[in-house]
Amino acid sequence: MGHRTTNLGTGLLAFCLLATSAAAQDLPIPEEWSTHYAWFLVVNPEYSPGAQEAERAVTAAHIQYQLRLQENGQAIAAGGLGEGPGESIIGLTIIRAESLAEAKAIAAADPAVEAGRLIAWVREWWVPAERLP
Repeated sequence: MGHRTTNLGTGLLAFCLLATSAAAQDLPIPEEWSTHYAWFLVVNPEYSPGAQEAERAVTAAHIQYQLRLQENGQAIAAGGLGEGPGESIIGLTIIRAESLAEAKAIAAADPAVEAGRLIAWVREWWVPAERLP
């Protein structure tokens, strides 16, 4: 399981240069960026909970899945998020994958997503190369 390293080119570099003043820019802007994937877990508003026992089983399976992703190195980190006003995002996982399609497949295999309780939003996430474990 790897991550991709890419050069985002002069467009991003130009944006970064315009967004910061010359006096405030003390660090060089990286030329190499690593692509990881941010997976947001979102409450499915159309989900109808089942029996309490079944819901506990889905929760336990979801937590085990997230722990295993971290254990086998597919996820850098995973965990729940505090409540925000009017927000339905309740969790975040940072995934290592070779492609967006692979990251989406990993997210879709989460038991809470398969059960329809949660929806998985997966986005590419670019960070300076070699900054994450």
